Amino acid sequence: MEATITGMATRIRKSARVHLYITEWFEDRGLNDEQVANRLDPPVDRATVFRWRKEQHRLNPEKIGKLAQALDLEPADLYRPPGRQSIDSILKDADDSVRDMAADIVRRMIGKAS
Repeated sequence: MEATITGMATRIRKSARVHLYITEWFEDRGLNDEQVANRLDPPVDRATVFRWRKEQHRLNPEKIGKLAQALDLEPADLYRPPGRQSIDSILKDADDSVRDMAADIVRRMIGKAS
């Protein structure tokens, strides 16, 4: 990924591709391309899943959703490596007061108190 350093800030070029952790999730779940292909509804060819995994830049939201469903994940989980839980998923069922408190704590931890 190409980055330009200006002062203390790092900017990533606008056309930079987002990395999906598809292969890492396959390994975490102990699945291969053929097993995931058979979990899709409707099932697809193993080669199709291989292409999706290797050519992520060609994936659209529908295909990302299908892969996530086959891996028993939410689509947003594919943007994080296995084992790294998002704050959103931790707070998924929390009420608003708990969410506000958590947001305040995180802001204070990273030095961006409002």
